[in-house]
Amino acid sequence: MAGRAAFAVGSLLCASVFAQSSASSSADATTSYRAIFTVPASAQNGLNVLPNINDPEAVSAQDVCPGYTASNVVRTPYGLTADLRLAGSACNVYGTDVDALNLTVEYQASDRLHVEITPTYVDSSNSSWYILPEALVQKPTIDADANSTLESDLNFVWSNTPTFSFSVIRQSTGDVLFSTTGTKLVYENQFIEFGSSLPENYNLYGMGETIHGLRMGNNFTRTFYAADVGDPIDYNIYGDHSFYLDTRYYEVDETTGNLTYAANATNVTAQYVSYSHGVYMRNAHGQEVLMQPSNITWRTLGGSIDLYFYAGPSQDKVTKAYQNSAIGLPAMQQYFTFGFHQCRWGYSNWSELQDVVDNFSKFGIPLENIW
Repeated sequence: MAGRAAFAVGSLLCASVFAQSSASSSADATTSYRAIFTVPASAQNGLNVLPNINDPEAVSAQDVCPGYTASNVVRTPYGLTADLRLAGSACNVYGTDVDALNLTVEYQASDRLHVEITPTYVDSSNSSWYILPEALVQKPTIDADANSTLESDLNFVWSNTPTFSFSVIRQSTGDVLFSTTGTKLVYENQFIEFGSSLPENYNLYGMGETIHGLRMGNNFTRTFYAADVGDPIDYNIYGDHSFYLDTRYYEVDETTGNLTYAANATNVTAQYVSYSHGVYMRNAHGQEVLMQPSNITWRTLGGSIDLYFYAGPSQDKVTKAYQNSAIGLPAMQQYFTFGFHQCRWGYSNWSELQDVVDNFSKFGIPLENIW
């Protein structure tokens, strides 16, 4: 902000000097410099985009919407495709229901499963509602060395009872990692909702960018709508990653080796083993994720359902797989960024900024960057 203010003031100063030079050609012309621009105090106040309305009379989409039914299921070399059609009359509760959807399931790698649901009919008039360009946000694809017989620890299971739902299961343990069973898929032009059950006292991490405890908690809502508002606790900050890591702990039976989920893994004498998996929702529209005691609900204002499941089973394997397939590795830093920086929010004007630079020089303090 200080850099933009300094640039603006510099432009004004140049304009003022030009006006003075032009005016000096006329004997009776007078010139005065413009006042130095000062950043207004209101610039400190960012927009609060967290949900602040709790309407107990709001219609629950789960109560009034019909869900979908899957048909025309076709096996593909890497998964399956299917058609989804409304299972009843449209509810149109927060928009217009999309009658026909396409389901695509891909086993993209041995540790990654892709589940995508998009409208069947998309054209140039509404493509921006649903299609997120790969040029803007990278889209994970089937690994180059993958083949149709790859073995995956993730298994996709679907059902039409009573309406379309699906589950993702870790085959090595039989653990259900994600399941929409018991909920309805809601897909409208301005509102999408789907949910998954979660085990008791679950451990979710991620859903950045926000200042919050590392563990998200079981009664917490994250709103994805980036805002340039500094560093407030539990408020939206500069960006977001619609990704979470789910870590689960199990007690090991010493005799059989069987695993039993531990809702409270706090017994110091017990033997625990942990399994982690990741879930990434590739969607750039405004979203909110409701983490409730026994389930998680995703809501978005548009886009598509573009889910990626990472098997892990360790945290570092999930993170590396997410980086390599979805967001890329951190960029190599430019050499100058390793120098001495001075940064502060709230410089009033360019002359104050110059004073800071001059004082660094005066006292012999190294300084390569100021911003």
